[in-house]
Amino acid sequence: MKKISCFVACAFGKGDVDEIYQNAILPVLKSMKIKPCRVDLIEHNDDIDDKIIELILKCNICIADLTYSRPSVYYEAGYFKGLGKSVIFIARKDHFSPKTEDVYGNFKIHFDLQMKNIIQWSSTKRVDTFKRKLLSRLKLVSKPLIQRIEKDRKQEKGRLDFSRLSQ
Repeated sequence: MKKISCFVACAFGKGDVDEIYQNAILPVLKSMKIKPCRVDLIEHNDDIDDKIIELILKCNICIADLTYSRPSVYYEAGYFKGLGKSVIFIARKDHFSPKTEDVYGNFKIHFDLQMKNIIQWSSTKRVDTFKRKLLSRLKLVSKPLIQRIEKDRKQEKGRLDFSRLSQ
């Protein structure tokens, strides 16, 4: 049976982002038997941009962590949306209000995504509430995918059964 896969777009090399991935996102994906795809954790010998596009095209769902306002995360989420696929937006809680010392806006969600239903996380250790919300959202967006996979499986089984009938 085909497995659902999830592209995870996030800032690289940030301890808190890596911890929220390890402590919350990965366990939730595994509990739903969804294959995680985070490009910096996949061994490859390709140009990273080519690998990202390949993964975006292959994956069914995207989790985009807007923490640190990485332009690449915004681009990848937009590409995913442009393909008509579901994107689940998450961000660290302190990115929802401006800070005077944040001259370049690296610690605030950009205005064009503020209206999205973004799941907030605040701690990389106490993640129960975040995990519960992420699980709920993943169930919502994966339900039609699971139904389509099951429908395709039944159609394929019907084709195989029919092909086995005597001529």
